Amino acid sequence: MLVIVIAVIISVNKFSFKKEYKPSAALADKLPRYRLIDMDNTGITGDADEDGINDQKDIMLGAKKQLENPAKNIFLEEGETNYYQGGDPPESLAIGEDIIARAFLEAGFSLKDLVYEDIKDNFDQYTLREIWNQAVCDPNIDYRRIQNLEIFFKRNAKVLDILFNASDDRNLSSWLPGDVIFFDMDRDGYSDNVGIISDNTTRDGVPKVIYNYIEPGYTVEKNILKEKIITGHYRFPK
Repeated sequence: MLVIVIAVIISVNKFSFKKEYKPSAALADKLPRYRLIDMDNTGITGDADEDGINDQKDIMLGAKKQLENPAKNIFLEEGETNYYQGGDPPESLAIGEDIIARAFLEAGFSLKDLVYEDIKDNFDQYTLREIWNQAVCDPNIDYRRIQNLEIFFKRNAKVLDILFNASDDRNLSSWLPGDVIFFDMDRDGYSDNVGIISDNTTRDGVPKVIYNYIEPGYTVEKNILKEKIITGHYRFPK
C-alpha cells in the first residue's frame, strides 16, 4: 500500500500543469472581437406590454422568435396574394414589413393600428395617392408597404445615422439590437427591404440583421450592414 502511495506522489510531482493561455498583445489585436450588448442597461426604460423587458429588447426578441420557423417570402409563392383580410399573412409567409410588424406586436405595439392612425390623421404626409392612387386608408395593407413604413418611422421614431463604420467603436455602439433598418437591396435608389438588428454579431463585432427578402427567400439573420446600402436607421419609440 505504501509503495502505491509513493508511486502516486512521484507521478503527480512529475506532471506539469499548463498555465492559463494568454495571447500576446500583438496576437490579441488580430483575434476576433465580440460585442456583447447588455440590453438591460442601455438607458431604455419603456415597456409597452409591461412584461418587465424594455421595448428595445422586446422588439429584438420578437424578431429573433421568427427565426425558429422561418417564413417563406410571399413573392416567391406562385399564385399567392399579398393582400390579406386582417392584414397579417399566414405565419408561414412574410415579406420584410411583416417581420417588423410581428416583432413589434411581441413588444406590445400594433404597427397596423399605429400606421393606420398616423395615415388617417396625416394623409397628405404619405404617398398613397401618388403611388397607389389610393384615396382612403386601408389598414389591411398600408402598414405592409415599405414607403408607408419609411414615412411612419421618420415621423414617429428616433432617426439615427445611416453611415455604418465597423472600425469606429463609437459608431458601432450606436447600432443597437432592436433598431429598424431600411435597405436598398437592388441599388436602384429606393428602399426595398427592412429588417431588425439582432444581438448576434459577426466575429469582428458587426451586428447581424433579421429580415425576409426574395434572396434567400425566407426569414434569415445575416451580416448585411457592411455590404448593403442603408437608407434608414430608426429606434422606436422616440
